[in-house]
Amino acid sequence: MIAFLDSEFTDLLDPQLLSLGLASLDAREFYAELDLESDIGKARLKASSEFVRYNGVIDQWGRVPGALGTEWEMGRRAGEWILGLAADAGEKVEIAFDYSMDYELLEYAIRDAGLWEQVREVVIPRNVDAITGTITGELAAEECFRSLKARRLGRHHALADALALRAAYMAKAAAFLPGFGGKD
Repeated sequence: MIAFLDSEFTDLLDPQLLSLGLASLDAREFYAELDLESDIGKARLKASSEFVRYNGVIDQWGRVPGALGTEWEMGRRAGEWILGLAADAGEKVEIAFDYSMDYELLEYAIRDAGLWEQVREVVIPRNVDAITGTITGELAAEECFRSLKARRLGRHHALADALALRAAYMAKAAAFLPGFGGKD
């Protein structure tokens, strides 16, 4: 089982979690975002780079019902989702990402929520940037972003980016593995 991860965070120099998106290979989704009206949310928004505040990250907030929460709630829900995925699959879950900070922020959130000892037993981190960062991967990701317009999700939304990463991975795998994803 593979779940593709993306996060959004305050800035590159002092990254603090804002949102998490996960998309499994079998089409399950998880998304959580920090409540920006909370004291921590307001502080993180203030600490965010101009890019985060004005270039497509924050203006996509609130588009996934039930996603708002504290960082503890985000970590708890993400940990429970991963544990459920592993239990349903009967195997460990590879957490695929293209930027290592995404995985670190996921781990910190789950650790703060008190579930890391359980979750770390069922996850395998995997950086897939070398696989997905190709022309085939980029074209598949762009097609995914086009398809997400109906859901009002775009690039720099953690769930949209996780779904695009999954699409890139699947396209690349299909090019090399006959029968992958139902293609021969």
